[in-house]
Amino acid sequence: MSFVRVENLIERPEAVEQLARWHYREWAHLYPEQSLQDFTEDLQRSLRGAPIPATWVLVDGGSVWGSASVIEHDMTINCHLGPWLANVYIHPDKRGQGLGRLLVAAVMEVCRKNGLNELFLFTPAQEYFYQRLGWTLLKRELYQGDTVSIMTTRLQD
Repeated sequence: MSFVRVENLIERPEAVEQLARWHYREWAHLYPEQSLQDFTEDLQRSLRGAPIPATWVLVDGGSVWGSASVIEHDMTINCHLGPWLANVYIHPDKRGQGLGRLLVAAVMEVCRKNGLNELFLFTPAQEYFYQRLGWTLLKRELYQGDTVSIMTTRLQD
């Protein structure tokens, strides 16, 4: 493996289209009202330089292999919770190498340094992955036909 790093999407704006395709393919069933264009526009909002929304990419060998975002809202329910860790994606060719853990930890650290106290996420299948990173389960519920885990983590002591 070459030198793996986490960069703000602002440094890799050319990655927006590819990331949007990956995200759409992976999660469109959870956002049935959204199109590929909506996924693209959501990522483009991360290029404005605001703390939220923001997206980071995993770069290895000059190529983008994954992403993670922090957004205001990620569900049509639980709108009282936020901000949300979202779009945590590692390309299938790179999974199982600890890169997801590296990416999520880096994003959590940036959020902590930016003064965020807490993050939330929802996941249909990766509860154990996030628990190993210190996230705790708030509840499980049915969302868009999937049972999902709503999780949280404290960033400040």
